[in-house]
Amino acid sequence: MRYAVISDVHANMEALKAVADSITATGVETVVCLGDTVGYGPEPQAAVAAVRELAAVSVLGNHDRAVFTEGAEARFNEWAEDAIRWTREELDAEEIDFLSSLPLSLVHEGALLAHASPRNPASWAYVMDEHDATAQFGGFDETLCLIGHSHEPGFFEWDGTKAAELVGDVLVMESDKRYIVNAGSVGQPRDGDPRAAYAVVDRDELRVDIIRVEYDTERTGRKIVQAGLPAFLAERLTHGT
Repeated sequence: MRYAVISDVHANMEALKAVADSITATGVETVVCLGDTVGYGPEPQAAVAAVRELAAVSVLGNHDRAVFTEGAEARFNEWAEDAIRWTREELDAEEIDFLSSLPLSLVHEGALLAHASPRNPASWAYVMDEHDATAQFGGFDETLCLIGHSHEPGFFEWDGTKAAELVGDVLVMESDKRYIVNAGSVGQPRDGDPRAAYAVVDRDELRVDIIRVEYDTERTGRKIVQAGLPAFLAERLTHGT
């Protein structure tokens, strides 16, 4: 069983289209989404429609939640706060109902899916390093947990006593260990690489690949500015930060 994992699209249709084309080229037919379809970006309606069509299952992200939770944007930085308020005005009731129907976590093909972290998905905690990962491995029983939220792809391995961060874009899982995989961000990477990121999980081969895809960041940037969203949200796309 192989499936693609997308996360943090953030209403960036140029990135999502490029990723969807890449997924098709790999021959993978099933897609799962780890949340934050909206927020930051200029095309929330198109992004919601595309994710609903593309993904077999989706979970709720914190920016998705903020759209239908008045006042939740107050926890965000000023750029994210502005974007959420703008996004609320762009989405219709049916689109907001779809976002509000998404679960905080679910199990797909034996893997736990959560936007931010497995132990308490509604806390929106970040898993950034081995210390964070150690605290999270006790929060789920599955061999594999798939997350997004930090916009930085990566792998953490648990050997039963400690967590270790693994380097590289390919993970080959060992049957006696457990893993947390961050699929990165489709629409707003923050690891210094502006290319869109997604993951492909191969449960038969016990392998996960992080895949990077070029897309037109400048075109997305122009759309952001034309929508009246903060210019910083356009600028950061070109640097992947």
